[in-house]
Amino acid sequence: MRARLVASLRLAAAVTAAVLLHATAARAQSRPTPGALPEHPSFTRAVQAGTRTVDGRPGPRAWTQYARYHIDARIDPSTHVLTGSSRVTYINNSPDTLPGIRVHLRQNAFAPGSARREAIVPTDGVVMQSVAVNGATPVRAAVNGTVMNIIMAQPLLPRDSVTLAFAWKHEVPVTPSDGRQGRDEHLYLMGYWYPQVAVYDDVSGWVADQYLLGAEFYMDHADYDVRITAPAGWVVGATGVLQNAAAILPAAMRDSLAMARSSGRVVNIHRPAGNNTFSAASVSTPSAMTTWHFKAANVRDFAWGTSDRYVWDATRALVASDTVDIHSFYRIHPPAAAWAIGGARYTKDAIEQLSRYLWPYPWPTMTSMEGVLTSGGMEYPMLTTMQPWVDTLSLAGDLMHETGHMWFPMQVGSNETRYPWMDEGFTQFNTAQAMRVLYGEPRTGGRPNDSEPGQRRQYIARALAGDDQALMQHGDLFPLEQYNVMYYNKTSQVLVALRSILGDSVFRHAFRMYGERWNGRHPYPQDFFNTVETVAGRDLDWFWVSWFQEPWSLDHAIGSARMNGSNLDVKIEDRGRAFMPVRLTITRAGGAVEMREIPVDVWLRGSRSSVVSIANGAQVVRVEIDAAAAFPDYDRTNQVWVRN
Repeated sequence: MRARLVASLRLAAAVTAAVLLHATAARAQSRPTPGALPEHPSFTRAVQAGTRTVDGRPGPRAWTQYARYHIDARIDPSTHVLTGSSRVTYINNSPDTLPGIRVHLRQNAFAPGSARREAIVPTDGVVMQSVAVNGATPVRAAVNGTVMNIIMAQPLLPRDSVTLAFAWKHEVPVTPSDGRQGRDEHLYLMGYWYPQVAVYDDVSGWVADQYLLGAEFYMDHADYDVRITAPAGWVVGATGVLQNAAAILPAAMRDSLAMARSSGRVVNIHRPAGNNTFSAASVSTPSAMTTWHFKAANVRDFAWGTSDRYVWDATRALVASDTVDIHSFYRIHPPAAAWAIGGARYTKDAIEQLSRYLWPYPWPTMTSMEGVLTSGGMEYPMLTTMQPWVDTLSLAGDLMHETGHMWFPMQVGSNETRYPWMDEGFTQFNTAQAMRVLYGEPRTGGRPNDSEPGQRRQYIARALAGDDQALMQHGDLFPLEQYNVMYYNKTSQVLVALRSILGDSVFRHAFRMYGERWNGRHPYPQDFFNTVETVAGRDLDWFWVSWFQEPWSLDHAIGSARMNGSNLDVKIEDRGRAFMPVRLTITRAGGAVEMREIPVDVWLRGSRSSVVSIANGAQVVRVEIDAAAAFPDYDRTNQVWVRN
């Protein structure tokens, strides 16, 4: 999800004073040295069981659970109530016998008395009308907050399956009670709207953390067959591919969809009739309600939206040898002016550019939808929704970020709740790479979320304020005012630094290998760390501990520069707590440039300073630390020496 900056980042005149205070405090503290990266015993047991490996690959006995959902849903705009029924075939690919099954009822986050991290307009939550296991009443179906624990009469054996059936209803929350889904005027965006089986994995067993409207989700991949009944004249966009277009769309709309797919132009598929409303006759059905049928294979969730005020545009993206259908839905109103210009085009650009940088987008469609959200955006498989935008570049950046989530975590299914950096930080980094190719490097000021310099400024502002945080924290235990800057922008900057240490080709090879290895699976942080070390052929525990395990910041400085005979002795001080090598750019009179490096081992041995002796020092006119700005040092005012 695009960062919603809870607290504004004010870089005022006090920054200089903050630098001095921070540096003084860092020098005064004893400095811990990073040891081996700690590994949780449950991960070690998974390696011993053969489901994971020490080199970052899934093990020879790796498994993931799978499910098949058949869902029927109906939205009633007169009451704002969604009514649904579902049949779920849950397949136990694990070697374990399961006496019960955990199921998420995330709409209960809006029920009175539920624990949550945000203020909301309450609803009654999920009203469960029936629960069945293989056609019979379960021994127990106890609901605790947003999680239901089903105890079955017969345990689910390894390599066997069980059929669950649910009937439920809930009121759709009103905006702005939630930052990820809900209802707006004449518009419904349905996220986490159905009972969903929780993840059971090889490291943690059942992972069914309460949903607190804070940290996001952990989900298994599944197949979805969904029928959505909405008022006639309302259009529906959803995860998946529309199955019954011939039955519900007039020939003119189908022809326009075919033109968008064949031509690559942005084609208008439908537009509201007078007064921003659709006429019932615009969709070919004589009844008061219309059922839209969608299917999606191998996705970890299903979301959809509907409105009688949506404009529907379409185009295509070309990915390797495949064609991806692009759909964009938006309302015609001044706050959403950018959508009419770029909603479909920017979605297409994101799919094509990220497919080139990472690996090809695997699904047949991608949909972007305006509305419901009051800031930022929210990702679902093959679909994203986000706020109205007037500014086109902001819309392009938001669509790049949210579409970027189609790789992390929609394919690489990490646990967003416990490790948000594994999807938000990776996606923030990927957004900057793609935006730079399409729009170039930003000028001074730049786009704060969509470029490496902008992301660095936001992270460093927090580090200067003494608010640096360790990334290896549960998302719901993280300070809200720092959630976005740290998980998003700090992680992105850490990846920039890692790229510089490894070199671009090694970094990209490791990054892609991690994604391809864990596509459709559930990686833990150690799997990422192990993959990178395997590709790089080196131990990077000092890096992982410095930047993920600890809340350490970086401050390398030039302490002094003095002639020593014919040499120039430059004293480099390590004033921060994070461990990194030091790269020096040395410029001589006449413009000749040479590079020197202080390896990280110098600091790991306990030193706080190191002297670099430069021959023919009288010719040196400038010495600079990290001239490429590859490392997130929080004080660059102390990194340059210039001969007077």
